[in-house]
Amino acid sequence: MKICLVEFNLAYPNAGSLSSYNEVVESYYWGFHALGFAVERRVNHHNPEARNIVFGYQIPIQLGLIDTFPSDTIFFNLERLVGVDPTDSWSNAVASRFQIWDYSHSNAAFWSMLNLAHPVYFAKTSYAPILERISHDVPLDIDVLFYGSLTQARLDSLNRIAVMRQNLTGMSICTLSYVYGKQRDDFIARSKVILNFSNGINFEIVRVSYLLANKKAVLCIADGDGVQVEEDLRHGALKFVNTQDVFEACQAMVDDDEGREKYANAGYEVFKLRDIRDVITGFFIR
Repeated sequence: MKICLVEFNLAYPNAGSLSSYNEVVESYYWGFHALGFAVERRVNHHNPEARNIVFGYQIPIQLGLIDTFPSDTIFFNLERLVGVDPTDSWSNAVASRFQIWDYSHSNAAFWSMLNLAHPVYFAKTSYAPILERISHDVPLDIDVLFYGSLTQARLDSLNRIAVMRQNLTGMSICTLSYVYGKQRDDFIARSKVILNFSNGINFEIVRVSYLLANKKAVLCIADGDGVQVEEDLRHGALKFVNTQDVFEACQAMVDDDEGREKYANAGYEVFKLRDIRDVITGFFIR
């Protein structure tokens, strides 16, 4: 079977943000290749002679290109759908005609309200060796790193760290927005602790999985118990704190080199048990 992984990154606000899908696409490319599939990657156009798996599918739908896809196309959702109106035309247009893959069970309620042509396949974000590429041979001169969009809630938490840092300690903090690829990876490599903010029930597994695969220490900020995190990651692989305690948690992790390394390695070992080949065979070889 021929597989074509199609990435759409055209005529979309903040188009570069779709680069955040890159590590997921890479993991699937590796997985299909390792399983013996003929696999290729394309940008902004599909292969009519292959089974196409489309990432960033909102773009071709907005451009009115839905009818150009073969009936066996798989549309891969990597967006949070909690709170999205299920009667929206784009979702019905896809779900009523095509196979849906979704990264998160948190989106199950959304899809359940639609007239699905096929049951949604929940494709767990998983490990592939190709993801391991962050250098561990550079000085750790950044104590705390956050990369992503800077919402007001995130700014409030980061400001809390910055203000307390000025008063109490020399701990450094760095923020990045719309930085991807090697430039982002260079900052990750230099950082002791990377922050992840959760502002809904969908856990940011795509961002965090890449860090786990590279043995980086992730501190997750989530207020309340609403965030849905898979059991294997919730117990031992990731540490969660609320906004009020974020500074103290960062400081403790930054100051404890041995403990931080042990924590990062534990997260890596848990995540490595998620094999992308199992996700692929779960759908294609049943």
